[in-house]
Amino acid sequence: MFCSGCGQAMQAFEQVCPRCGRPVPPMPLARPAAYSRVQRHIQTVGILWIVWAAWSMIGWLIALPFVAGVFGGWGWWGHGGHGFSTFGPGFPFQHMMWLPGFITVIVFGRALLAAITGIALLRRAPWARTLAIVTAFLTLIKPLTGTVLAIYTLWVFLPAPSGQEYEQIALP
Repeated sequence: MFCSGCGQAMQAFEQVCPRCGRPVPPMPLARPAAYSRVQRHIQTVGILWIVWAAWSMIGWLIALPFVAGVFGGWGWWGHGGHGFSTFGPGFPFQHMMWLPGFITVIVFGRALLAAITGIALLRRAPWARTLAIVTAFLTLIKPLTGTVLAIYTLWVFLPAPSGQEYEQIALP
C-alpha cells in the first residue's frame, strides 16, 4: 500500500502517512456480486426441466408402438383376436401387454413431476428448490440427458449457501 499524496510505502494498519501526514482514505468494501449462482442459473434450470419433460414424453410416444408390438400387441390383429402373439404361442412376452401401459404411466408421471419442477422454479415458488433437488435425485439414473440435468440442478441448488440465496429470491 502506498500514500496517495507522496507515494511513500505504508503498512496496511497505518492510518496516516509517516512522511507527509496525509490521512489514508478507508478501503472500499468489496461489493457483493450482482447475481448469485442461483440467480444466474434458476431460469435455465427451470426451462431445461420443462424441455426435458416434453422430450421424455415425445420419446416414449415414439417408442410405445414398438414396445407394445414386442410385448404381444401385434398378435391381436394377426390371429383373429385369440391373444396369441405373432411370434407363436411360445413367445415369452405374449401375456405382458400390461407392461407398456405401466411404463407409460411412469414416464408421464415423471414428465409431470419435471414440468411442475420447471414451472415452480420459473415462478420462484418457496418450495421449488426442495422439489428440484428431489426431482434431480429421482432423475439421476435416467441415462444421459436426465443424468446431466440432474447433476446441473444439484450443482445449482444443493449447497447450503444456495438455500439462503434461493430464500432471498423466492416469492412469498
